[in-house]
Amino acid sequence: MAESVVRALYGKATSLNLSSKKMKDVPTCISTITNLSVLLLKNNAITTLPAELSNLQHLSVLDNKLEEVPAELGHLTKLSEINLTSNKLSWLPQQLCQCKDLTRLHVARNQLTSLPEVGHFSGNMFGLSSHLKTMKELFFSLLCFCDFSLFALVKLQVMDVAGNKLTIFPIEFHLLPLKELHCEGNRFLHCEPLPSVQDVEVLTLKELVARFALLEDRNRSSLVHRNLPHYPCLTALLANSSCCALCLGPFLTTWLECVHFISLKKDMKMRSSLTIPVRALLCSYKCFNTDGHSYYGVATR
Repeated sequence: MAESVVRALYGKATSLNLSSKKMKDVPTCISTITNLSVLLLKNNAITTLPAELSNLQHLSVLDNKLEEVPAELGHLTKLSEINLTSNKLSWLPQQLCQCKDLTRLHVARNQLTSLPEVGHFSGNMFGLSSHLKTMKELFFSLLCFCDFSLFALVKLQVMDVAGNKLTIFPIEFHLLPLKELHCEGNRFLHCEPLPSVQDVEVLTLKELVARFALLEDRNRSSLVHRNLPHYPCLTALLANSSCCALCLGPFLTTWLECVHFISLKKDMKMRSSLTIPVRALLCSYKCFNTDGHSYYGVATR
């Protein structure tokens, strides 16, 4: 192993294969190999990665004991493929979504319970920064929750989330340009209508004011829209808003958790005849009680 590292260090190597070396730590000197574009660390016992890996384009840490991914990887602007399959990851850093050239991300067979929140669900409904628009394939395993921004992945064609613990797909999921979706072996919600008792809806003063401000902000000639930039704290608060799937009215912290069932064949033009649950948020019981929509409230037993 030492010979390979030395050769790469002084020979200005562009690739380095340290797979199956029984390593527990990555040699720190690897960070100084500025020409390195491919780093293979498969089948070791690595628990951490160095924060700086220079011009890396392809990183494979398959089958290790990696417990966390350094947030600094998000600064690797040339990184196009990351393979983190079969590790002990329980979370992924949000900064990973800043890798603007990332086309393949493999995180199967880990311990992930959520994915990074890379946007807020305001007017553009989970608007992801455009850094991941070239991604074509996503592979996840052992996920319990899949509610992060996928909406801007305009080239995503194949998604494999089979054999996980998913109960519902994220908002606007059915608008993705998918050609294949593998989602067998999950714990999806079922459509079983039940009678419910609706509590009287009383919104807080904060929620009422926020909804008013958000509505006014849509009018570019309004006083609120013109003055909002002068109040950065308020702007940041309202940035966490969303809009009702039915009336498109804005809301901040109070909503009704709903689901609608999407036919892959009819609504997403796939060959599969499966029907999947997709999350939706309504602003009030007033909208929920409107006739003619296909949204169901999510009940717990």
